[in-house]
Amino acid sequence: MRNFARLRGAAVVALVLVGVLAGCSADRSGTSTTAAIDSNASKGGSALAGAAAPAGSGTAQGASAAAGRQVITTGTAQLTVDDPRKAAVAVVALVEGEGGRVDARKEQTAAAGRDAFAQLTVRIPSDSMTSTLAKLEDIGRVDQVDLSAQDVTGTAEDLDARIRALKLSVARMEDLLSRATSNADLIAAENALTERQANLESLQSQRARLAEQVALSTLDITLTAPGNAPEPTTHGFLGGLAAGWGALVAMLGTLVLVVGVLLPWLAFAGVITLAVLASLQWARRRRTPAPGATVPGPTAPPEAAPFEAAPFEAAPGEAAPPAR
Repeated sequence: MRNFARLRGAAVVALVLVGVLAGCSADRSGTSTTAAIDSNASKGGSALAGAAAPAGSGTAQGASAAAGRQVITTGTAQLTVDDPRKAAVAVVALVEGEGGRVDARKEQTAAAGRDAFAQLTVRIPSDSMTSTLAKLEDIGRVDQVDLSAQDVTGTAEDLDARIRALKLSVARMEDLLSRATSNADLIAAENALTERQANLESLQSQRARLAEQVALSTLDITLTAPGNAPEPTTHGFLGGLAAGWGALVAMLGTLVLVVGVLLPWLAFAGVITLAVLASLQWARRRRTPAPGATVPGPTAPPEAAPFEAAPFEAAPGEAAPPAR
């Protein structure tokens, strides 16, 4: 019994020691975890931010990839305004205020037989296209907007790769040219270097032009007065009927124009023809005798005298022919 009591006491002591050691180890691990969190926070972020960092980095990469796209934007816009010329001045001020420029401008005032309108071709920064279209509504009524985008990212990357390759090639040719020992090698290296430099400059100009098209979008703006707005295009049977009627009216108008041009010439030719016919008739009347006039007949030929036969003289020794 004494031995059993001793064993039970030793077991209790062992359990107490194990509990104490486990508590100490837990405190140490908790202290180390807290220290790690505090160190992460001191380095610029909490533990939650550190856990969300991978997702945030993926979003940032997607945004940068979208920002790296090369897109050329072109479009048209039709506006109805009270005064096209004043509206054109306002459009120019708006475009220049957005950092763009005007590449083409055409204006026409209202006169007899023609309507007032204005047409502008403007280049607007691609980032300002939406805001510019919104501000056009302050100038007039926007009737139609048509935008199209062309992704030229592949073309731009191809040009960049070719430019880098040509730059390395030009550098190598310059090195070979500097180490040429004979005239033949020198001439060959110079020719090759000149050709590659020309190709490099051509590619660089193409890349610059492409970058300019990407940076500045092209917008064709048409400004018309309220009564001069273009009529909507009708498709289908009615569209064909309208087109046929328009063609018929145009043909009749052309025919009337041709007749109007030819009419003075036809009148002049008629007068000349009548004068010629009158002169011919007058000459024919002069040659025709008047009725009742005696026309001398042809003179009869003189009558021939009766034929008298000459006397026949017989030759010597011949008998005379019998008389008739």
